Amino acid sequence: MRTVLTLLLFASTLVAVVLRPRGIAAGWWTCGAAAIALATGVVHPGEVWGLVVVAREALLFLLALLLLSALLEASGFFDWAAVLAARSARSGPGLLANVLVLGTLITIVLSLDTTAVILTPLVVAAVQRLEVPPRPYILLCVFLPSVASLLLPVSNLTNLLLAAHVPAARFAGFSALPQLAVLFVLWAGIRLACRGELVQRLETAALPPPSKLIVDRPFFVTACAVLVLLVLGYFVGPVLDVPVWMTTFVGVGVMGLVGLTRGRLGRNEVQHLSLGVFPFVLGLFALVQAVENLGLNRPLVRWLAEPRPPLVGLAAMTGVASIASSALNNLPATLLVRSLLAQLQAPERWTHAALLGTNVGACLTPHGTLATLLVLAAAARRGEDVPPLEVVKVAVWLVPAMLVAGLAGLWASG
Repeated sequence: MRTVLTLLLFASTLVAVVLRPRGIAAGWWTCGAAAIALATGVVHPGEVWGLVVVAREALLFLLALLLLSALLEASGFFDWAAVLAARSARSGPGLLANVLVLGTLITIVLSLDTTAVILTPLVVAAVQRLEVPPRPYILLCVFLPSVASLLLPVSNLTNLLLAAHVPAARFAGFSALPQLAVLFVLWAGIRLACRGELVQRLETAALPPPSKLIVDRPFFVTACAVLVLLVLGYFVGPVLDVPVWMTTFVGVGVMGLVGLTRGRLGRNEVQHLSLGVFPFVLGLFALVQAVENLGLNRPLVRWLAEPRPPLVGLAAMTGVASIASSALNNLPATLLVRSLLAQLQAPERWTHAALLGTNVGACLTPHGTLATLLVLAAAARRGEDVPPLEVVKVAVWLVPAMLVAGLAGLWASG
């Protein structure tokens, strides 16, 4: 009875999160299910609190990033960067490359949610003003947030959950080659899939000069300076025993002070904060712990622990993480994978193999990562509706190609 109740609760919650009946936010579903799990005893409060304590630095950093992203948006930084990328492109393929570079940089520094929620509407607005087919750029935005989030621990909540205490330089040493490999395959794959829709010449005069989008220059300059210092803090902070969440909050404080002084902050910035991610994640902690308490992962641990060549072992870990992420969603899959890695006492490269699955492999299905759903919803609000089936038709061959390239890069990185 306990097993049936736990699995039914877990499965029904995931369905509700993906389908969003009556538009109810995902956090309500996960927290409601967590309350039922706690009330019925399939998970205990102490177990959930233990997960929160372990993940506290990841959650603090996520809060800091949400605040910083809202401040950067208020400064006009994202509008300026998107228009600069569009105006400097001379053709459809050039615009595709520029969007990829811009989205990658934003994802690496500010996490994938910023790219999905903030950059996507700007890209759609730009291609509409340029009067070019939007499909190539929306498809790129669908895959890019997750695919570009391999390089640093801060780029994705999945990274933080699996490797929050790994120094950025060490993490990047393992993930640089896989990151470059999957980005190249993504760029080539979207160009191939949309080769007939990439125009040879863009009329960029339809877009305003980037300088016209800078409403308050001191606030904008502060935003740029904070971003530079933030990247330095990712690498220098751990050496000085300063956690990245603390460095990021310092940046938030500086930008907030300047924004208030310049009169650039108001109620709108607070309303745009995506704080619903916290109840969503906390509810998932309880549900995943309830599933782990059933002991259903033991056969999987035994299978992964079987002796096999190192490359095959990495591929097995990536495959497990990819299947779990694309079937369940990458956040619960990451929590399950973290338990597997701990029981296996796996080497560090296995963590990066798992992240290939939770970040890239999750793109195989539209519900595999919330970033995909956010991008499709943002594009639809701008009048550009891309059916999920259209995404799956590209993902079914592009995602395996990216996984193979990423594994090759991870293997080559030693």
